[in-house]
Amino acid sequence: MPKVIDVYNFLNSIAPFALQEEWDNSGLLIGSGENDVGRAYVCLDCTADAVKKAAELSCELIISHHPVIFSPLKSLPGNGAAYLAAKNGVSVICAHTCFDFAEGGVSDTLAGVLGLKNIRKAPGGEYTLGETEKTSVSVLAKKVKEKLNARVSFVNGELEAETVAVCGGAGFDFVFDAKKNGAGVYVTGECGYHDFLEAASDNIGLIAAGHFETEVKAMKPLKERLEKNFPEICFILADESSVIKYI
Repeated sequence: MPKVIDVYNFLNSIAPFALQEEWDNSGLLIGSGENDVGRAYVCLDCTADAVKKAAELSCELIISHHPVIFSPLKSLPGNGAAYLAAKNGVSVICAHTCFDFAEGGVSDTLAGVLGLKNIRKAPGGEYTLGETEKTSVSVLAKKVKEKLNARVSFVNGELEAETVAVCGGAGFDFVFDAKKNGAGVYVTGECGYHDFLEAASDNIGLIAAGHFETEVKAMKPLKERLEKNFPEICFILADESSVIKYI
């Protein structure tokens, strides 16, 4: 039977943990690499509810995108995800920024979902570039809304572009680098008010479509890659939805 370390090594081969951002906390965060794995739960967010569901389904391992432990812990509450995972003997591997930047990772998946052509990584790998028919930012924003079933915000809607840069999650940091690399519009998950102001004044289209919405679609392809490499393991894809509601 495969062990946790085998799954870890495979994830490390497709999204090297050493390439994660300095502030990140990806890797095997809970449990032992020597534990056997017969069933594994794949999710975007390793919440307490996700851990409870994984334990209910007799999973020995959770593979999540967002780290179950991110900031230094000063306590370990009994209703928290980390405590519940340890209590139930569930190991947790988290692949965050390393999977964002990976070939076939979050941003590449997002580019594919949006129907971009000639998909390629940025020189540093932090975001993905692709091509579309020449279109306005406002029209592209409507397409993003439809493809992701998302609530979308944008600026510079009248601009027209063919080269699009995408970065799932909170990816505003790379917007001006993307412009230098030819992107006329940048699609990411979340931006602040002043981020939109900067993009508006710098004459680049900026579309924000939700942190959850721009990342969650990468979980199914990841599950499929894991299934192909580990046919002995039953991988279960979490049925997730954003906790954010709008009125």
